[in-house]
Amino acid sequence: MIDIVLCASGSEEVRIVHDLAMDRTRPARVVRRCADLTETLAVVAAGIGDVVLIDLSVRGLSRDAVASMLRSAAVIGLRSREEAEGTTVGLRHVLEADAPIEEILAAVTAAVSSDEEHSGWVQEGEEPASERETGRLVAVWGPAGAPGRSTVAANLAAEAALAGHGTVLVDADTYGPSLSQMLGVLDEAPGLVAAARAHDRDTLTEETLDALLPVVQTNLRLLSGIGVPARWAELRRGAMDGVWSALRRRGGIVVADIAPVLEEDEELSYDTAAPQRNAAALSALEAADAVIAVVAADPVSITRLLRDHTRLQELGVEELHVIVNRAGSPVPGDRIRELIASRMPVDSLHLLPDDPVSCRTAAWDGALLSEAAARSALRRGLREIASSLLVPDPAQESSTAAEEKADVTAGG
Repeated sequence: MIDIVLCASGSEEVRIVHDLAMDRTRPARVVRRCADLTETLAVVAAGIGDVVLIDLSVRGLSRDAVASMLRSAAVIGLRSREEAEGTTVGLRHVLEADAPIEEILAAVTAAVSSDEEHSGWVQEGEEPASERETGRLVAVWGPAGAPGRSTVAANLAAEAALAGHGTVLVDADTYGPSLSQMLGVLDEAPGLVAAARAHDRDTLTEETLDALLPVVQTNLRLLSGIGVPARWAELRRGAMDGVWSALRRRGGIVVADIAPVLEEDEELSYDTAAPQRNAAALSALEAADAVIAVVAADPVSITRLLRDHTRLQELGVEELHVIVNRAGSPVPGDRIRELIASRMPVDSLHLLPDDPVSCRTAAWDGALLSEAAARSALRRGLREIASSLLVPDPAQESSTAAEEKADVTAGG
């Protein structure tokens, strides 16, 4: 017998309950009728029910709520015919609310017997060929201690934009968001929160995303951060995964400035699903095509990088580049290179000179180094790094374009 948790309203709820109760030979029964989403989540978390039948118009229903229910049961959406073109919050199995009971039973049986990891769930990355992720996501990370992550991320993105490549700079630092202030954006809005909410509600379209990306300079757009660190709980893991996917579908280069902390302690501290304090950073690292680790040229910062390297490997980071910031006397650059390269494998290692005057000038002007100190050695170093790490290889671009053309030809 299949146990159904029902969260619907009006006559359709009464009809479903009545039709199932009238014939006891049917392979399913309603074991709980829930009044709202909160009750449904609590019932499913308690282990009651094999499948959830839920009205898509229920207040608060989102991808995150669906993902929570899918940890314990299959989920099938119900929607009215008037809402046929509305959101599906990521569900593959969606029925008309007035569908015959036989059709509902068939969907319930199929969902419960399915071998899919998340029955009825449309996994991220299942976009059709026309919506493939063609962009390159680069996460700029670094150990604790303010090694200059945000300064490096902002100026690398700016240099890529100046080279003629469409670039999106994302402030995903949930401990110290600062990019809006650094770039002199006066009307700051929590763009990342808005994008996460839109994805959660299944409304993160290309038009919606573009509206959240103000132009900072030619070819450079900014997705602002959460404003104040206290809003970190609004960035759920599933929503962040969707935001990265949407940004990459736009094409071009995406540079994400993320926080240093990589623990997943929240998941270990609660019996039920809880928001992760470091969800944005963890999601970015796992989704990134490449990771740039920014470390200060001092023994404390370098030691922290070496200790965190194992954690980066656990998160699946394969392409890792290291930028040693504020390098200079009394320790020669060759010694720093040898110290890092001999203890951890890296794809490349770059040194940036210490230039506090240029950085302070740019910070007080709310400007980029290309604007405040265009001829400085620091700016030249960042431009060279951006050219080697961010700008796509023409040969690779040609290969990708050829593959896409072949796929379209095969499909057509």
